[in-house]
Amino acid sequence: MSFKRYIGIFTGIIVIFLLANFALWKGATEVLLTNVYDGGDLARISYLNGFKHPRKNVVDLPRRHELLNDFSRQYDLLNIGDSFSLGIGGGRNLFYQDYIASSSNLRVASLWPYPTDDAVSGVSQLTVLIQLCNSGLLDAVKPRYVLIESAQRYCIQRFARQFDFGMQEPREKIEGFHRDKQYSFDFLPPMSFMNDGNFKYLYHNLIYRLIGHSIKVPSFRLTRRVFSVPWGDRLIVLPEEVSNVADATPATVSLMNDNLNRMAEILRHKGIQLVFMPAVDKYELYRDLVVEADSARAPRSVFFQELRKLPKIYRFIDTKALLEEELKHGELDIFYADDSHWSWKAPQKIFEKVRF
Repeated sequence: MSFKRYIGIFTGIIVIFLLANFALWKGATEVLLTNVYDGGDLARISYLNGFKHPRKNVVDLPRRHELLNDFSRQYDLLNIGDSFSLGIGGGRNLFYQDYIASSSNLRVASLWPYPTDDAVSGVSQLTVLIQLCNSGLLDAVKPRYVLIESAQRYCIQRFARQFDFGMQEPREKIEGFHRDKQYSFDFLPPMSFMNDGNFKYLYHNLIYRLIGHSIKVPSFRLTRRVFSVPWGDRLIVLPEEVSNVADATPATVSLMNDNLNRMAEILRHKGIQLVFMPAVDKYELYRDLVVEADSARAPRSVFFQELRKLPKIYRFIDTKALLEEELKHGELDIFYADDSHWSWKAPQKIFEKVRF
């Protein structure tokens, strides 16, 4: 075979390879791995676009909350939370704080997660609140309510341990950290059509179809359709939603409750009510709909069951009970199919019933 023929064959293979990657990129992986598609973390992790849940960020509520960066301003409710509080799920009315502001006619502010040595998945809400209290900054803001939000999967790690309620952090350091903070959703790195995600997409979709579940994230078949996407009767969740189930025991839930009660008592002397809102995990909400054949891979949590029993000084928002009612009524898309975060339907339903 002549040298020119070898070059021609080699060039043809390269061209076909590039065209195949470009076609796969445009047809599947671009919408999973870039901001072209405002979609969820689980779709990106799993590479399963059958769960893809298209949405665009839009706000149509009459009142909006603010990101707190000026402690000389006063608010009715101060929120300290995690990714649920930062609107990471995206879509319509991506901030649940706007539902609070609109339904209860309050001035609401949220704090960007302040870095602490004991942060779990980016934040330690109780530590941040203790530092605000002891620095005098909470007295400056003068809220009537402080709402601590946390994803259920991290609650025990974040709140069920010993805290130093007298810890100090310089006021100037806290103010300086928050002064220029802004919300940002541009957290995905730029990518070209040539990337290993194209191969991962083919591989993980093949495996999913062969064995019936994902090897990348926990996945389950459900007894009925709960999402409006093509794979609406299937569930994918973060690994921590399943692995952290064992963290919740009667003892750890009780310790968490004791810490929250102690914080609530401190705030009560300042005329502030503590509100605790554990955001029910997607896995927890849909767990009872997992088909029997998959139930062996689906342990049950006692988190909400144990927490409901305990005496509380703080106000408890039982997101599981509130959203289970909507699920029983056949509501679709309470969570996004492709995300570990809830959709706009969850906070809308919660704050139709919970008022301040």
